[in-house]
Amino acid sequence: MDELTDFEQHLADRVRTFAQMGVRPVDSPAVAHAVAIRHPRRRGAGSWGRWRGLTLHRRAWTIVVALGLLVVLVAGALLVGGRILLRPPAVTNGWIAFTVLQPARDGLDEDLDLWLVALDRDARRVVGDETDSVDQLCPAFSPDGGRLAYGQAEGHGTEGFVNPDGTDGTLPATWRRAALIVADVNDEGRVADRLTIDVGDGLPPPCPVWSPDGSQVAFGVNRTSPVNPETSADGSEVWIVTLPDAGTTVLPDLLATDLEWSPDGSLLAIASGADEPLGGGRLGNGLIHLYRPASGAMRSLETTIGAVELTWSPDGRSIAYTGFDRGAGDDNRWLRAIDVATGRRRELAASFGILHGIGPVWSPDGNMIAFQRGIGGEDSEVVLLTPGDLNDESTHPRESVVPVTARGSSDRLSPYRVTWSPDGTYLLMMAWGHEPDTTATFQDPLLVAVPVNPAMPTAVLSTIDALVVYDGYPDTTFVPIQTWGRRP
Repeated sequence: MDELTDFEQHLADRVRTFAQMGVRPVDSPAVAHAVAIRHPRRRGAGSWGRWRGLTLHRRAWTIVVALGLLVVLVAGALLVGGRILLRPPAVTNGWIAFTVLQPARDGLDEDLDLWLVALDRDARRVVGDETDSVDQLCPAFSPDGGRLAYGQAEGHGTEGFVNPDGTDGTLPATWRRAALIVADVNDEGRVADRLTIDVGDGLPPPCPVWSPDGSQVAFGVNRTSPVNPETSADGSEVWIVTLPDAGTTVLPDLLATDLEWSPDGSLLAIASGADEPLGGGRLGNGLIHLYRPASGAMRSLETTIGAVELTWSPDGRSIAYTGFDRGAGDDNRWLRAIDVATGRRRELAASFGILHGIGPVWSPDGNMIAFQRGIGGEDSEVVLLTPGDLNDESTHPRESVVPVTARGSSDRLSPYRVTWSPDGTYLLMMAWGHEPDTTATFQDPLLVAVPVNPAMPTAVLSTIDALVVYDGYPDTTFVPIQTWGRRP
Protein backbone atom coordinates (compact mmCIF):
# COMPACT_ATOMS: atom_id res chain seq x y z
CA MET A 1 0.00 0.00 0.00
CA ASP A 2 1.55 3.36 -1.06
CA GLU A 3 1.50 6.44 1.17
CA LEU A 4 -1.64 8.04 -0.38
CA THR A 5 -3.71 4.87 -0.17
CA ASP A 6 -2.70 4.52 3.47
CA PHE A 7 -3.88 8.10 4.12
CA GLU A 8 -7.21 7.32 2.49
CA GLN A 9 -7.63 4.27 4.69
CA HIS A 10 -6.94 6.25 7.86
CA LEU A 11 -9.32 9.00 6.75
CA ALA A 12 -12.07 6.46 6.09
CA ASP A 13 -11.52 4.80 9.47
CA ARG A 14 -11.63 8.12 11.31
CA VAL A 15 -14.79 9.31 9.54
CA ARG A 16 -16.48 5.94 10.11
CA THR A 17 -15.71 6.18 13.85
CA PHE A 18 -17.32 9.61 14.08
CA ALA A 19 -20.33 8.40 12.14
CA GLN A 20 -20.84 5.51 14.54
CA MET A 21 -20.67 7.91 17.47
CA GLY A 22 -23.40 10.02 15.86
CA VAL A 23 -22.85 12.98 18.10
CA ARG A 24 -22.70 15.81 15.64
CA PRO A 25 -21.74 16.66 12.07
CA VAL A 26 -17.97 16.58 11.71
CA ASP A 27 -15.68 19.21 10.32
CA SER A 28 -14.20 17.11 7.53
CA PRO A 29 -11.11 19.30 6.98
CA ALA A 30 -10.36 18.97 10.68
CA VAL A 31 -10.63 15.19 10.45
CA ALA A 32 -8.36 15.12 7.44
CA HIS A 33 -5.88 17.35 9.22
CA ALA A 34 -5.89 15.12 12.29
CA VAL A 35 -5.23 12.07 10.14
CA ALA A 36 -2.54 13.84 8.22
CA ILE A 37 -0.72 14.86 11.41
CA ARG A 38 -0.92 11.33 12.73
CA HIS A 39 0.24 9.85 9.41
CA PRO A 40 4.02 10.11 8.75
CA ARG A 41 5.16 11.94 5.67
CA ARG A 42 8.10 11.34 3.42
CA ARG A 43 10.63 14.10 3.48
CA GLY A 44 10.46 16.38 0.52
CA ALA A 45 7.00 15.22 -0.52
CA GLY A 46 4.18 17.64 0.31
CA SER A 47 0.50 16.75 0.13
CA TRP A 48 -0.05 19.17 -2.78
CA GLY A 49 2.69 17.55 -4.71
CA ARG A 50 1.27 14.10 -4.10
CA TRP A 51 -2.21 15.31 -5.13
CA ARG A 52 -0.83 16.75 -8.38
CA GLY A 53 0.88 13.49 -9.11
CA LEU A 54 -2.41 11.54 -9.09
CA THR A 55 -4.25 10.67 -12.25
CA LEU A 56 -7.56 12.43 -12.92
CA HIS A 57 -9.42 9.16 -12.34
CA ARG A 58 -7.71 8.65 -8.98
CA ARG A 59 -8.48 12.22 -7.89
CA ALA A 60 -12.18 11.84 -8.75
CA TRP A 61 -12.39 8.50 -6.92
CA THR A 62 -10.80 10.00 -3.80
CA ILE A 63 -13.25 12.93 -3.79
CA VAL A 64 -16.25 10.59 -4.23
CA VAL A 65 -15.15 8.36 -1.34
CA ALA A 66 -14.63 11.33 0.98
CA LEU A 67 -17.98 12.89 0.11
CA GLY A 68 -19.79 9.57 0.49
CA LEU A 69 -18.32 9.02 3.93
CA LEU A 70 -19.23 12.58 4.90
CA VAL A 71 -22.86 12.05 3.81
CA VAL A 72 -23.07 8.88 5.89
CA LEU A 73 -21.58 10.72 8.84
CA VAL A 74 -24.04 13.63 8.66
CA ALA A 75 -27.04 11.32 8.19
CA GLY A 76 -26.05 9.23 11.19
CA ALA A 77 -25.54 12.30 13.34
CA LEU A 78 -28.92 13.74 12.33
CA LEU A 79 -30.66 10.44 13.04
CA VAL A 80 -29.17 10.11 16.50
CA GLY A 81 -29.68 13.78 17.24
CA GLY A 82 -33.28 13.58 16.09
CA ARG A 83 -33.93 10.66 18.39
CA ILE A 84 -32.46 12.61 21.29
CA LEU A 85 -34.62 15.65 20.50
CA LEU A 86 -37.80 13.60 20.04
CA ARG A 87 -37.30 11.58 23.21
CA PRO A 88 -39.86 12.73 25.80
CA PRO A 89 -38.31 14.46 28.77
CA ALA A 90 -37.93 12.43 31.92
CA VAL A 91 -40.77 12.93 34.39
CA THR A 92 -39.77 13.69 37.96
CA ASN A 93 -42.41 13.50 40.69
CA GLY A 94 -42.85 16.83 42.43
CA TRP A 95 -45.18 18.35 44.99
CA ILE A 96 -48.43 16.74 46.17
CA ALA A 97 -51.30 19.04 47.11
CA PHE A 98 -53.94 18.12 49.69
CA THR A 99 -56.60 19.74 51.86
CA VAL A 100 -56.73 19.92 55.66
CA LEU A 101 -59.65 20.85 57.94
CA GLN A 102 -59.10 23.49 60.61
CA PRO A 103 -61.59 24.63 63.29
CA ALA A 104 -63.45 27.76 62.18
CA ARG A 105 -63.64 30.83 64.39
CA ASP A 106 -67.44 30.83 64.45
CA GLY A 107 -67.63 27.17 65.43
CA LEU A 108 -70.23 26.41 62.74
CA ASP A 109 -68.05 24.49 60.35
CA GLU A 110 -64.44 23.85 59.48
CA ASP A 111 -61.96 26.02 57.66
CA LEU A 112 -60.16 24.33 54.76
CA ASP A 113 -56.53 25.08 53.84
CA LEU A 114 -54.09 23.69 51.29
CA TRP A 115 -50.83 21.92 52.05
CA LEU A 116 -47.95 20.56 49.98
CA VAL A 117 -45.73 17.55 50.56
CA ALA A 118 -43.27 15.55 48.45
CA LEU A 119 -41.49 12.21 48.65
CA ASP A 120 -38.38 14.03 49.83
CA ARG A 121 -39.92 17.06 51.58
CA ASP A 122 -42.04 17.54 54.67
CA ALA A 123 -45.66 18.72 54.62
CA ARG A 124 -46.29 22.45 54.88
CA ARG A 125 -49.31 24.74 54.69
CA VAL A 126 -49.11 26.98 51.62
CA VAL A 127 -52.60 28.49 51.21
CA GLY A 128 -54.88 29.74 54.00
CA ASP A 129 -54.50 29.98 57.76
CA GLU A 130 -56.41 29.04 60.88
CA THR A 131 -58.23 32.36 61.21
CA ASP A 132 -59.23 33.47 57.71
CA SER A 133 -62.63 31.70 57.60
CA VAL A 134 -62.06 31.08 53.90
CA ASP A 135 -62.24 27.61 52.41
CA GLN A 136 -59.59 26.63 49.89
CA LEU A 137 -59.95 23.17 48.39
CA CYS A 138 -59.75 21.00 45.25
CA PRO A 139 -56.07 21.71 44.40
CA ALA A 140 -54.92 20.65 40.93
CA PHE A 141 -51.43 21.02 39.44
CA SER A 142 -50.87 22.22 35.90
CA PRO A 143 -49.32 19.65 33.54
CA ASP A 144 -45.89 21.26 33.88
CA GLY A 145 -46.10 21.40 37.68
CA GLY A 146 -45.49 25.15 37.79
CA ARG A 147 -49.02 26.31 38.69
CA LEU A 148 -51.71 25.30 41.14
CA ALA A 149 -55.42 25.89 40.53
CA TYR A 150 -57.92 25.56 43.35
CA GLY A 151 -61.37 26.61 44.52
CA GLN A 152 -62.06 29.22 47.17
CA ALA A 153 -65.15 30.54 48.95
CA GLU A 154 -66.20 32.30 52.11
CA GLY A 155 -68.94 30.91 54.34
CA HIS A 156 -69.73 27.24 54.70
CA GLY A 157 -70.98 24.27 52.78
CA THR A 158 -73.94 22.06 53.54
CA GLU A 159 -74.32 20.54 56.99
CA GLY A 160 -76.11 17.33 57.77
CA PHE A 161 -78.51 16.61 60.61
CA VAL A 162 -80.97 13.92 61.69
CA ASN A 163 -84.71 14.63 61.60
CA PRO A 164 -86.99 13.55 64.50
CA ASP A 165 -88.18 10.64 62.39
CA GLY A 166 -84.61 9.39 61.98
CA THR A 167 -84.14 10.49 58.40
CA ASP A 168 -81.16 12.53 57.28
CA GLY A 169 -81.53 16.21 56.51
CA THR A 170 -79.26 18.82 54.94
CA LEU A 171 -78.95 22.54 55.55
CA PRO A 172 -78.49 24.77 52.49
CA ALA A 173 -75.00 26.02 51.67
CA THR A 174 -74.00 29.53 52.67
CA TRP A 175 -71.08 29.96 50.28
CA ARG A 176 -70.12 33.51 49.34
CA ARG A 177 -67.68 34.85 46.76
CA ALA A 178 -66.79 31.48 45.23
CA ALA A 179 -63.79 31.82 42.92
CA LEU A 180 -61.22 29.91 40.93
CA ILE A 181 -57.65 30.79 41.92
CA VAL A 182 -54.60 30.11 39.74
CA ALA A 183 -51.26 30.47 41.51
CA ASP A 184 -47.59 30.07 40.64
CA VAL A 185 -45.61 27.43 42.54
CA ASN A 186 -41.82 27.54 42.62
CA ASP A 187 -39.50 24.62 43.24
CA GLU A 188 -39.39 25.41 46.95
CA GLY A 189 -43.19 25.15 47.21
CA ARG A 190 -43.92 28.83 47.63
CA VAL A 191 -47.35 29.72 46.23
CA ALA A 192 -48.23 33.15 44.84
CA ASP A 193 -51.76 33.88 43.54
CA ARG A 194 -51.77 35.18 39.99
CA LEU A 195 -55.35 35.03 38.68
CA THR A 196 -58.81 35.08 40.28
CA ILE A 197 -61.98 34.15 38.38
CA ASP A 198 -65.19 35.03 40.24
CA VAL A 199 -67.84 32.30 40.19
CA GLY A 200 -70.56 33.84 42.37
CA ASP A 201 -72.46 33.65 45.66
CA GLY A 202 -74.36 30.58 46.83
CA LEU A 203 -72.05 28.27 44.89
CA PRO A 204 -69.35 25.89 46.12
CA PRO A 205 -65.68 26.48 45.33
CA PRO A 206 -64.90 25.03 41.88
CA CYS A 207 -62.88 21.84 41.43
CA PRO A 208 -60.67 22.59 38.39
CA VAL A 209 -59.28 20.26 35.74
CA TRP A 210 -56.37 21.44 33.57
CA SER A 211 -56.11 21.07 29.81
CA PRO A 212 -52.95 19.20 28.69
CA ASP A 213 -51.23 22.37 27.43
CA GLY A 214 -52.04 24.31 30.59
CA SER A 215 -53.92 27.06 28.74
CA GLN A 216 -57.44 26.21 29.97
CA VAL A 217 -59.20 25.04 33.12
CA ALA A 218 -62.66 23.44 33.25
CA PHE A 219 -64.96 22.93 36.24
CA GLY A 220 -68.58 22.32 37.11
CA VAL A 221 -70.81 25.07 38.49
CA ASN A 222 -73.64 23.13 40.07
CA ARG A 223 -76.69 25.21 40.87
CA THR A 224 -78.94 22.22 41.53
CA SER A 225 -78.34 19.56 44.17
CA PRO A 226 -80.11 17.47 46.82
CA VAL A 227 -80.33 20.55 49.05
CA ASN A 228 -82.76 21.98 46.50
CA PRO A 229 -86.32 20.69 46.00
CA GLU A 230 -85.35 18.76 42.88
CA THR A 231 -82.18 17.34 41.40
CA SER A 232 -81.73 17.99 37.70
CA ALA A 233 -79.19 19.43 35.30
CA ASP A 234 -81.36 22.48 34.59
CA GLY A 235 -79.46 25.62 35.53
CA SER A 236 -76.18 23.92 36.31
CA GLU A 237 -73.19 24.64 34.09
CA VAL A 238 -69.68 23.70 33.06
CA TRP A 239 -67.24 26.58 32.77
CA ILE A 240 -64.12 26.63 30.61
CA VAL A 241 -61.66 29.40 31.43
CA THR A 242 -58.95 30.39 28.96
CA LEU A 243 -56.16 31.55 31.23
CA PRO A 244 -54.16 33.95 29.02
CA ASP A 245 -57.13 36.32 28.67
CA ALA A 246 -59.40 35.01 31.50
CA GLY A 247 -62.16 34.43 28.93
CA THR A 248 -64.97 32.11 30.06
CA THR A 249 -67.15 29.76 28.02
CA VAL A 250 -70.31 28.55 29.77
CA LEU A 251 -71.94 25.23 28.79
CA PRO A 252 -75.51 25.26 30.18
CA ASP A 253 -77.67 22.57 31.77
CA LEU A 254 -74.88 20.15 32.67
CA LEU A 255 -74.67 18.72 36.20
CA ALA A 256 -71.15 17.31 35.83
CA THR A 257 -70.28 14.28 37.91
CA ASP A 258 -66.88 14.05 36.19
CA LEU A 259 -64.98 15.83 33.45
CA GLU A 260 -61.59 15.39 31.83
CA TRP A 261 -59.68 16.73 28.81
CA SER A 262 -58.55 14.46 26.00
CA PRO A 263 -54.76 14.00 25.88
CA ASP A 264 -54.43 16.36 22.89
CA GLY A 265 -56.71 18.96 24.48
CA SER A 266 -59.14 19.04 21.55
CA LEU A 267 -62.10 17.60 23.49
CA LEU A 268 -63.56 17.96 26.97
CA ALA A 269 -65.45 14.86 28.13
CA ILE A 270 -68.28 15.58 30.59
CA ALA A 271 -70.36 13.00 32.42
CA SER A 272 -73.79 14.49 33.12
CA GLY A 273 -77.35 13.27 33.44
CA ALA A 274 -80.51 15.27 32.87
CA ASP A 275 -83.33 14.69 35.33
CA GLU A 276 -83.43 11.14 36.68
CA PRO A 277 -82.35 11.10 40.35
CA LEU A 278 -80.87 7.82 41.49
CA GLY A 279 -79.62 8.09 45.05
CA GLY A 280 -76.71 10.05 46.45
CA GLY A 281 -77.57 13.07 44.35
CA ARG A 282 -76.53 11.26 41.15
CA LEU A 283 -78.47 11.31 37.94
CA GLY A 284 -79.05 7.80 36.66
CA ASN A 285 -79.48 8.82 33.01
CA GLY A 286 -75.95 10.17 32.71
CA LEU A 287 -74.17 10.27 29.36
CA ILE A 288 -70.68 11.20 28.26
CA HIS A 289 -70.76 14.43 26.27
CA LEU A 290 -67.81 15.57 24.16
CA TYR A 291 -67.30 19.30 23.73
CA ARG A 292 -64.88 20.68 21.13
CA PRO A 293 -63.75 24.20 22.15
CA ALA A 294 -62.30 25.01 18.72
CA SER A 295 -65.71 24.78 17.04
CA GLY A 296 -68.14 24.95 19.95
CA ALA A 297 -69.65 21.62 18.86
CA MET A 298 -71.08 19.17 21.40
CA ARG A 299 -71.92 15.52 20.75
CA SER A 300 -73.10 12.80 23.11
CA LEU A 301 -71.97 9.19 23.21
CA GLU A 302 -75.46 7.72 23.31
CA THR A 303 -74.33 4.21 24.27
CA THR A 304 -72.81 5.44 27.55
CA ILE A 305 -76.15 5.69 29.37
CA GLY A 306 -75.66 5.65 33.14
CA ALA A 307 -72.10 7.03 33.02
CA VAL A 308 -70.90 8.66 36.23
CA GLU A 309 -67.07 8.78 36.21
CA LEU A 310 -64.61 8.68 33.33
CA THR A 311 -60.94 8.65 32.34
CA TRP A 312 -59.24 9.08 28.94
CA SER A 313 -56.68 6.61 27.65
CA PRO A 314 -53.32 8.35 27.15
CA ASP A 315 -53.49 7.69 23.40
CA GLY A 316 -56.83 9.52 23.23
CA ARG A 317 -58.65 6.68 21.48
CA SER A 318 -60.78 5.37 24.33
CA ILE A 319 -62.61 6.48 27.45
CA ALA A 320 -63.02 4.13 30.39
CA TYR A 321 -66.06 4.94 32.50
CA THR A 322 -68.16 3.64 35.36
CA GLY A 323 -71.94 3.63 35.52
CA PHE A 324 -74.81 2.60 37.74
CA ASP A 325 -75.73 -1.05 37.94
CA ARG A 326 -79.49 -0.52 38.08
CA GLY A 327 -80.22 -4.01 39.25
CA ALA A 328 -77.99 -3.65 42.30
CA GLY A 329 -78.71 -0.08 43.45
CA ASP A 330 -76.77 3.14 43.44
CA ASP A 331 -73.84 1.68 45.43
CA ASN A 332 -72.84 -0.63 42.59
CA ARG A 333 -70.99 0.12 39.39
CA TRP A 334 -69.76 -1.50 36.21
CA LEU A 335 -66.63 -0.48 34.28
CA ARG A 336 -66.59 -0.21 30.50
CA ALA A 337 -64.51 1.35 27.73
CA ILE A 338 -65.72 3.03 24.56
CA ASP A 339 -63.84 3.78 21.36
CA VAL A 340 -64.41 7.51 20.85
CA ALA A 341 -64.26 7.34 17.05
CA THR A 342 -66.38 4.22 16.41
CA GLY A 343 -68.57 4.04 19.54
CA ARG A 344 -67.58 0.42 20.07
CA ARG A 345 -67.86 -0.64 23.73
CA ARG A 346 -65.99 -3.23 25.79
CA GLU A 347 -66.90 -4.61 29.20
CA LEU A 348 -63.95 -4.28 31.58
CA ALA A 349 -65.45 -5.20 34.96
CA ALA A 350 -68.92 -6.48 35.80
CA SER A 351 -71.00 -5.28 38.75
CA PHE A 352 -68.97 -4.34 41.81
CA GLY A 353 -69.77 -2.48 45.00
CA ILE A 354 -68.34 0.93 45.76
CA LEU A 355 -67.68 2.74 48.99
CA HIS A 356 -65.38 5.65 48.21
CA GLY A 357 -63.26 6.81 45.32
CA ILE A 358 -63.43 9.26 42.45
CA GLY A 359 -63.75 6.79 39.60
CA PRO A 360 -61.23 5.04 37.35
CA VAL A 361 -57.87 6.62 36.50
CA TRP A 362 -55.75 5.46 33.54
CA SER A 363 -52.02 5.05 34.19
CA PRO A 364 -49.67 7.50 32.44
CA ASP A 365 -48.27 4.75 30.20
CA GLY A 366 -51.75 3.54 29.22
CA ASN A 367 -51.19 -0.04 30.34
CA MET A 368 -53.44 -0.12 33.41
CA ILE A 369 -56.58 1.40 34.91
CA ALA A 370 -56.82 1.90 38.67
CA PHE A 371 -60.23 1.82 40.33
CA GLN A 372 -61.68 1.13 43.76
CA ARG A 373 -63.95 -1.70 44.79
CA GLY A 374 -65.79 -2.23 48.06
CA ILE A 375 -65.15 -5.54 49.80
CA GLY A 376 -67.69 -5.33 52.61
CA GLY A 377 -68.32 -3.13 55.61
CA GLU A 378 -66.14 -0.03 55.58
CA ASP A 379 -63.34 -1.67 53.62
CA SER A 380 -62.37 -1.23 49.99
CA GLU A 381 -59.45 -2.15 47.77
CA VAL A 382 -57.57 -0.72 44.80
CA VAL A 383 -57.66 -2.82 41.65
CA LEU A 384 -55.20 -2.51 38.77
CA LEU A 385 -56.90 -3.63 35.58
CA THR A 386 -54.88 -4.37 32.44
CA PRO A 387 -57.37 -3.99 29.57
CA GLY A 388 -55.12 -5.26 26.77
CA ASP A 389 -55.99 -4.45 23.17
CA LEU A 390 -59.51 -3.03 23.31
CA ASN A 391 -60.02 -3.75 19.61
CA ASP A 392 -59.18 -7.44 20.00
CA GLU A 393 -62.21 -9.41 21.17
CA SER A 394 -60.01 -12.39 22.03
CA THR A 395 -58.20 -10.47 24.79
CA HIS A 396 -59.60 -10.40 28.31
CA PRO A 397 -58.87 -7.80 31.00
CA ARG A 398 -56.66 -8.94 33.87
CA GLU A 399 -57.00 -7.72 37.45
CA SER A 400 -54.63 -7.52 40.39
CA VAL A 401 -55.30 -6.08 43.83
CA VAL A 402 -52.77 -3.61 45.21
CA PRO A 403 -51.63 -4.61 48.72
CA VAL A 404 -51.72 -1.41 50.79
CA THR A 405 -49.83 -1.52 54.06
CA ALA A 406 -47.96 1.01 56.16
CA ARG A 407 -45.79 0.79 59.24
CA GLY A 408 -47.73 1.26 62.47
CA SER A 409 -51.03 0.30 60.87
CA SER A 410 -52.88 -2.92 60.31
CA ASP A 411 -51.64 -5.34 57.69
CA ARG A 412 -53.97 -3.67 55.26
CA LEU A 413 -55.20 -0.12 54.67
CA SER A 414 -58.49 0.82 53.05
CA PRO A 415 -58.28 3.64 50.50
CA TYR A 416 -60.65 6.58 50.24
CA ARG A 417 -59.30 7.63 46.84
CA VAL A 418 -56.52 6.79 44.40
CA THR A 419 -54.64 8.44 41.55
CA TRP A 420 -51.20 8.13 39.90
CA SER A 421 -47.84 9.80 40.30
CA PRO A 422 -46.71 11.68 37.18
CA ASP A 423 -44.14 9.00 36.33
CA GLY A 424 -46.58 6.14 36.92
CA THR A 425 -44.47 4.35 39.52
CA TYR A 426 -46.65 5.21 42.54
CA LEU A 427 -50.32 5.21 43.44
CA LEU A 428 -51.27 8.16 45.63
CA MET A 429 -53.94 7.28 48.19
CA MET A 430 -55.83 8.67 51.11
CA ALA A 431 -56.33 5.59 53.27
CA TRP A 432 -57.16 4.50 56.77
CA GLY A 433 -56.64 1.37 58.84
CA HIS A 434 -57.28 -0.16 62.22
CA GLU A 435 -55.22 0.85 65.20
CA PRO A 436 -52.53 -1.74 65.92
CA ASP A 437 -53.80 -4.72 67.90
CA THR A 438 -57.46 -3.74 67.56
CA THR A 439 -60.24 -4.14 65.04
CA ALA A 440 -62.68 -1.59 66.39
CA THR A 441 -61.03 1.81 66.11
CA PHE A 442 -60.04 3.45 62.85
CA GLN A 443 -56.95 5.57 62.48
CA ASP A 444 -57.14 9.06 61.11
CA PRO A 445 -56.61 9.06 57.34
CA LEU A 446 -53.08 8.75 56.03
CA LEU A 447 -51.67 10.20 52.82
CA VAL A 448 -49.55 7.41 51.35
CA ALA A 449 -47.62 6.75 48.14
CA VAL A 450 -47.87 3.07 47.26
CA PRO A 451 -45.30 1.76 44.74
CA VAL A 452 -46.68 -0.24 41.84
CA ASN A 453 -43.69 -2.54 42.44
CA PRO A 454 -44.78 -4.54 45.52
CA ALA A 455 -41.16 -5.09 46.54
CA MET A 456 -40.83 -1.40 47.41
CA PRO A 457 -42.15 0.01 50.72
CA THR A 458 -45.13 2.34 51.03
CA ALA A 459 -44.19 5.93 51.83
CA VAL A 460 -46.34 7.61 54.49
CA LEU A 461 -46.40 11.26 53.41
CA SER A 462 -48.66 12.81 56.03
CA THR A 463 -50.56 11.85 59.15
CA ILE A 464 -51.87 15.35 59.89
CA ASP A 465 -55.14 15.29 61.80
CA ALA A 466 -58.26 16.09 59.76
CA LEU A 467 -56.92 15.33 56.30
CA VAL A 468 -59.71 15.81 53.77
CA VAL A 469 -60.03 12.39 52.20
CA TYR A 470 -61.39 13.72 48.92
CA ASP A 471 -62.38 17.14 47.73
CA GLY A 472 -65.74 17.73 46.15
CA TYR A 473 -69.29 17.22 47.32
CA PRO A 474 -71.71 14.27 47.41
CA ASP A 475 -74.02 16.04 44.97
CA THR A 476 -71.37 17.23 42.53
CA THR A 477 -67.98 16.50 41.06
CA PHE A 478 -65.17 14.40 42.52
CA VAL A 479 -62.42 15.31 40.11
CA PRO A 480 -59.14 16.29 41.81
CA ILE A 481 -57.03 13.77 39.89
CA GLN A 482 -54.15 16.21 39.31
CA THR A 483 -53.08 16.54 42.93
CA TRP A 484 -49.56 15.15 42.28
CA GLY A 485 -47.57 17.48 40.08
CA ARG A 486 -44.36 16.85 38.18
CA ARG A 487 -41.26 18.77 39.20
CA PRO A 488 -40.86 21.76 36.85
